[in-house]
Amino acid sequence: MCAAPAVGREHVPPRCFFPKAKDLGAGQDLRKELQTVPSCELHNSTKSKDDEYFLNVVTSLEAINEVGRNHYCNQIRRQNQRNPSIIARFAARAVRVDEKFGHEIETQRMDSFIIHFACALYFLHFSKKWEGDISFIPEFAARPSNSQEESERLQAIKEIDHMFRDVVFFGENPSVFKYQVVTLRSSIQMRIHFYEGCKIFLDFVNEA
Repeated sequence: MCAAPAVGREHVPPRCFFPKAKDLGAGQDLRKELQTVPSCELHNSTKSKDDEYFLNVVTSLEAINEVGRNHYCNQIRRQNQRNPSIIARFAARAVRVDEKFGHEIETQRMDSFIIHFACALYFLHFSKKWEGDISFIPEFAARPSNSQEESERLQAIKEIDHMFRDVVFFGENPSVFKYQVVTLRSSIQMRIHFYEGCKIFLDFVNEA
């Protein structure tokens, strides 16, 4: 993310995304072989609130797997009971979409998380720093169903599904996180999956 010297290690994804052993069945361990990258103090410590926010967003989605739902019912719910301000922020942004309840995403916080995570994942996979532009599509972030933006989002997801249909997955704990990589002439594209159902498309655009 910057030119500052690394003073520690940052988990990719953040460690809080992985359930603790006490919340899993006997013999299960989803915190084994967690991946890390070097990080300066600023970029490791100041983003923890964005990590926490995005984790609450992800585990509120209907499409995630049982691991993600159980993670919310256990560890995340305990944390929110200790810090009810998180629930208050979500409640204040509640909206009704297609006869269901959701909430309006805090775009700046979500974008910050995704860009930080994309840079960390690129370094993890390629062992070098990315210094170009990054564009992304948070596939889970729906628009009102009658909007042009929603039609464009759904069409983009169809194309992404086709592109990554037969691409191999990386990730030691795929029920929590896994990702795919496609290398093109002009860009490197990734598709990341949290709890299987939350997907984000990343496009690392090479400089001309």
